[in-house]
Amino acid sequence: MLHILSYEHFLCSTNLSLVMASLPTRPRVVVVMGPTGVGKTTLINHLAERENLGVSDDIQRGTTELQLVAFTEPDYGQTVHLIDTPGFDDPTQPDIDILEEIANYLAGTYNTGVQLDTILYLHKINEFRMTQSLLKNLKLFVSLCGTQAMPGVVIVTTMWNEVVNKKAAEQREEELKNRVWYDMIANGCSVKRFEMTRDSALNILRHGPRLLEGTLLSSEMVEERKSLQSTAAGHELANDMKNIVEQQKAKIRRLQERAKAAKTGEEKKILEGEIEEGKRKLEKIKEGQARLKPNFLERLFGSKPVANLVPQVELKLKEVPIEARPTSTPAATQDGG
Repeated sequence: MLHILSYEHFLCSTNLSLVMASLPTRPRVVVVMGPTGVGKTTLINHLAERENLGVSDDIQRGTTELQLVAFTEPDYGQTVHLIDTPGFDDPTQPDIDILEEIANYLAGTYNTGVQLDTILYLHKINEFRMTQSLLKNLKLFVSLCGTQAMPGVVIVTTMWNEVVNKKAAEQREEELKNRVWYDMIANGCSVKRFEMTRDSALNILRHGPRLLEGTLLSSEMVEERKSLQSTAAGHELANDMKNIVEQQKAKIRRLQERAKAAKTGEEKKILEGEIEEGKRKLEKIKEGQARLKPNFLERLFGSKPVANLVPQVELKLKEVPIEARPTSTPAATQDGG
């Protein structure tokens, strides 16, 4: 479900894409993506001058569903729609649920002719190594955007206010540009900094790209009529989940070996409890795996013969109270979204 949060009156509907397509003056649409805890909601708070949009003190908890925030860009008076998205590897919900929600939005906007202008992908500059989780988020992002959308992508580095050694952080930024993000930049992606001020946030939009071509995921689902499971992003997540299953199985085997070698009954009982918990986690992962397997007809005939079996995408919105616009600048708080 996607929530609309706006200073201005905004018509709530069962389909966000149709509402946006029918507006008399087209708003600029900016999708904000990135791992959990990278500062997505904080960036949106600064842009829209909101004091709190669900900013979390717990880095493990972030945005759990898509939210739309509308504000008026001060230079030209244009309405901007910011789409706050959940990050992958969120402990509160499976990655397949997150991918489905993002896919529904991207395919829905594409199907109804709503133009996405810019996609922001946030990365914490004080992360001095690319963890498995960060790489997973980045690979999934690239697989759902495709090279065709890279000219409309801005990588935004965050957490500059927490940097102790700025020179080291700047060197890290260059390293990321030259190694991790090299292909993205070569395909037209740009890199900007968010320095916990509204001006730095607005500069990202002022100099950000416009007229983004549709994402690979949206064209796959709408033009090629593929199911999510058969898209590049679906394959990427399926491969990741396959690796996680193997890792989880190996973890359970290690625990079982330790339980056999346990010297006390208490130690064995504790390890057996961990084994059971590991098995429950493994079953949940396998449930997600099953949802990512293409159905029998797709495997037999491919995507197009089963086009009519793919449901139309709808985004249901929950109406929320319109709040008065605050007069003060939001506090410099990093979020979990």
